[in-house]
Amino acid sequence: MDLNTLIREEIQKQPEKAIPFSRYMELALYHPSFGYYMSDKPKVGKEGDFYTSASVHPVFAETLADAVIDMCRAGNMPAPTLVEIGGGTGAQCRHMLDRIRDAAPELYETLTVMMIEASPYHREVQREALQEHEVSKQWFSSLEEAAEQVRIEGVILSNEWLDAFPVHIAEKAKGGWQEVWVTERGGEFVEVCRKVTPELAPYLEALDRKLPVGMRIEVNLELEKAAQDVSRLLKKGFVVTIDYGDLKEELYHQSRKQGTLMCYYRHVAHDNPFIHTGEQDITAHVNFSDWSTYGVQAGLREWAYMRQDRFLMRNGLLEKAVSHMDTDPFRSPAMKRNRAIQQLIDPAGLGGKFRVMVQAKEIDEQTILRFR
Repeated sequence: MDLNTLIREEIQKQPEKAIPFSRYMELALYHPSFGYYMSDKPKVGKEGDFYTSASVHPVFAETLADAVIDMCRAGNMPAPTLVEIGGGTGAQCRHMLDRIRDAAPELYETLTVMMIEASPYHREVQREALQEHEVSKQWFSSLEEAAEQVRIEGVILSNEWLDAFPVHIAEKAKGGWQEVWVTERGGEFVEVCRKVTPELAPYLEALDRKLPVGMRIEVNLELEKAAQDVSRLLKKGFVVTIDYGDLKEELYHQSRKQGTLMCYYRHVAHDNPFIHTGEQDITAHVNFSDWSTYGVQAGLREWAYMRQDRFLMRNGLLEKAVSHMDTDPFRSPAMKRNRAIQQLIDPAGLGGKFRVMVQAKEIDEQTILRFR
């Protein structure tokens, strides 16, 4: 049996002969046997389907490590825990640890690393990536599992985690909101607009009624629970969330009337989630207004919110550029490093498309940090 067959069978079992898009996306990405993120297929980099800031060059992780060092010192956390959620191959964490070991050896000696990763394959890859680092390490398969067992002081970091949550899709019709469901027609999966599911209805009722007819939005109903679990896990410290997204007023702008859902398959970006099921990434922009609101409700105060380029520059990225006399751009480490720095702060690329939100818990509001 394959994933397409499993989804078809679930559709046929429903009275409506359809399932909400959020359920389809959940199966496509997280089915234990066939989901995209659960497979051992490379996802990031040249052999995968997309690039992340971390895959561009280790200088990204080095700069994040400097920010973590600053937060741990300013927050008076001498024996902190560094938590990474959805760390993929573990390369970003490895490069961060390299930097912390060199730049803050006293912190490195007391550091605990916690990796929260749903994929058994990626947990094994992470263990291999981090094996050379002699710090205390823990692994959990879910944020909820970690929050139930541990409370930490330190920094909880995620890079492109929230954008991979299954989302509901709603469209404003003349008679009110409808939800996008998925059915089967002619052997293919197709969308149909039907009644709003009970779990989505309260969210839509609270939205601005001035949103125009035809407006399509994605709603991540799991954000509230995620914020609660992050706050349960964090006794004291900071939460750093890096992702592509926007505040609510930008997400619901007329220019994004068709929503933000995107798919990535072998470095080709498109908007059809019903092909390559289980073999492609499906994402939607993060609603940082919701993430902030749910965080405040859970006890996480919003500390800073800015574009990625500004966050990286304020944490010393430009200082990591190196002078050189090299002429071969393909063999020169210095030239590669400098090109990566330019790419990470490009306002038309990674620097402008990604946002960074920092939240704090039990941290004095007068605490001074480089990026704030």
